[in-house]
Amino acid sequence: MKKIFWITLTTLFTLATASLMVVQYVQMKRTVTVSDNLFNISVNNAMDDMIEQLNRLKVEDYIDQNDRYRLLKFKRVEELNNRMQNIVKENYTTFYDTTKVEVGITMIDSIKLLPHVKVSTADSNAIAQYNTLLATRDKIMNSNDFFNRFVSDISEYVVDNIMTSSNFNFNLLDSLITDKLMVNGVDIDPYIGIYDYTDNKFIYSNDEGKEDKLRESPFKYRFHPDGMMSPNEYFIVLQFPLSSLMLKENSTRYFLLSFFLISLILILFYLSMRAIFRKEKLDEMKNDFINNMTHEIKTPIATIGLACEMLQDPTIGSDPATNGTYIGIIGDENRRMRMLVETILQSSKMSSKNFQLNLKEIDINAIVESVTANFKPQIANRGGVLTSHYEANLPAILGDELHLTNMVYNLVDNAIKYSPEKLEIEVTTRLSGPNVVFSVKDHGLGISKEDQKHIFERFYRVSTGNVHDVKGFGIGLSYVHQVVTLHKGTITVDSTPGEGTTFSIALPIM
Repeated sequence: MKKIFWITLTTLFTLATASLMVVQYVQMKRTVTVSDNLFNISVNNAMDDMIEQLNRLKVEDYIDQNDRYRLLKFKRVEELNNRMQNIVKENYTTFYDTTKVEVGITMIDSIKLLPHVKVSTADSNAIAQYNTLLATRDKIMNSNDFFNRFVSDISEYVVDNIMTSSNFNFNLLDSLITDKLMVNGVDIDPYIGIYDYTDNKFIYSNDEGKEDKLRESPFKYRFHPDGMMSPNEYFIVLQFPLSSLMLKENSTRYFLLSFFLISLILILFYLSMRAIFRKEKLDEMKNDFINNMTHEIKTPIATIGLACEMLQDPTIGSDPATNGTYIGIIGDENRRMRMLVETILQSSKMSSKNFQLNLKEIDINAIVESVTANFKPQIANRGGVLTSHYEANLPAILGDELHLTNMVYNLVDNAIKYSPEKLEIEVTTRLSGPNVVFSVKDHGLGISKEDQKHIFERFYRVSTGNVHDVKGFGIGLSYVHQVVTLHKGTITVDSTPGEGTTFSIALPIM
């Protein structure tokens, strides 16, 4: 039931996380779409304001400063001429009466009253006003050829010619567009162009070479210079090369941040789940250890108790041979319990940060031979075979004799335990480069690849399938690994289920 609960919890959490990521992605897409729409609205509002303002400007506002001055002078001269013509029209009889007035070479040169001619006050004022306007005009023109020279140039300032000449004040256009965009919250500098739709060409671009991009832009706005309809249609075209990209980059940045946070939550969830599983696994191994340890200790205690009872029996205690047998049993079981306790104590000591080895020169062959000699009777009783191969004249290693002895004992004991049928054990020592290698090979149950990943963990016991009579408490191989590590050596395992296992330990030479 507990396993189903954890699987269900993990599945629900994974689905919730995946759903959250999908929601974040959809929200990002919606945000980009809404942002694009708002951006387009802002640009359109800005350009509507700009076009309205631009259409209210006069031709002289479009052109450069020097040309504007020339045009205004011409318009002033033209205005004075119109006023003078109006005065002539309103006082036609006076101005064309040669008996009263004297005209210059042409009327535009001067008009004055003839001597001793009397006219009405209104006619006198009209002639004086005319001459005043004439003097003002001449002062502006400064030269007699001003009018003719400027009339020949004024064609430049026809609307269509303004748009196709260098006279147009494009800086004014750029500044108007930029200002209106800023007011509407758009702070991206666009590419700006003026497109002549009739002739299918760009007559202006603030960034040469961008005409193709401007042609594809959706931001096109028709306008009429000086408020006049002209034969050609003109469009102001804008291109924002970074607008969509920036919006997507901003949204992507937030999405990546969300993805990072979600991933962090997933990692924390995974670490938490792993810690919980490890704790449960440790609890299970601790319980197994306690049960196995209790069983391992209860057996020799029961055997010793039974032997003591037998020795206390008067009918048996009088036989020296029988007494010797039971005393031997008590001694064997006592040594067995001492070995169990010693292994646990030594393993616990090694876990301490302050633990230190008692190092001295060690002959590995002597230790291996001593340990295997103690196991030979037990192996013989089971009809098994222990074969030893010692390489002669192995160099000494620097190690702790007690722990190295226990290390060899645990490996040989494991080989016996996990060989329930074919008890054939091979123990070898050899020299390999800078290391002395000790190995124990059996032909027993073998260890699966999955179990091989955990066999050196404390309290971990290899599964034996339907075999339940393998004694142990899951600390032997962990202890062996600690001993090898403290001696700066390496341990490897080569095993095939059903065929056997080989443990090899390489210890560095002095």
